[in-house]
Amino acid sequence: MKKIKDTSPDKVHGKLVKYRKGDCLSVLCGGKYLAVLISRKFNKYYDLTLLEYYKDTKPGLDDFENGKLFGTRFGSWKNLTYAVNVRMISCKYIDENINIELVGSMMLIPTVELDGYSYLNNADELLEYYLEELPIRIEKSKNAEKFPDLAFVSKHLIDTKHIIE
Repeated sequence: MKKIKDTSPDKVHGKLVKYRKGDCLSVLCGGKYLAVLISRKFNKYYDLTLLEYYKDTKPGLDDFENGKLFGTRFGSWKNLTYAVNVRMISCKYIDENINIELVGSMMLIPTVELDGYSYLNNADELLEYYLEELPIRIEKSKNAEKFPDLAFVSKHLIDTKHIIE
C-alpha cells in the first residue's frame, strides 16, 4: 500500500508558497473579516483553522493569540489533547486572493492534531461553513463547561494558547 507523500512545506510544484504554518490571516468576505490560522500546508493545500471572529475590522495578532479556534479536545483530565478543525483550500487560490492578508505569525506546537477536515474551493464557502458551524460550537462549548465529564470529543471552540508554544 502506497502512502501519500507530504511535500515540502514551502513549495508547490517547485514554486515557493506565500504563507507558512502559524501564519495568521485576515480574510475579507461578505463585507467583514474572518480570522484564519494556517495550521499547516499539506501538498498543494493550506490547512485553515477558523477562529471565532467575524467583524467589521481586521483581526490583530492579539485576536489570534487570545482567541478561540474551531477544534476539540480528547483524552482525560490528566492528559488532555487538543485538536484543530481544518478546511483545506488550494495554496494557489489563497496566495493569489487580494482579500486575504497576513496579520502576523505564531509559533505553533510541533504536532498540531486534526479533528477533521474537508476541502473547500473559495472564501465564500469558508464563510458559509463559519456561519453554519459557529452556533453549534458555541452551544457545545457551553455544554462542555456545564458537564465536563460528558463533553469530550465534540465540536468545540478551544483556546489558541493550547496549540502555541
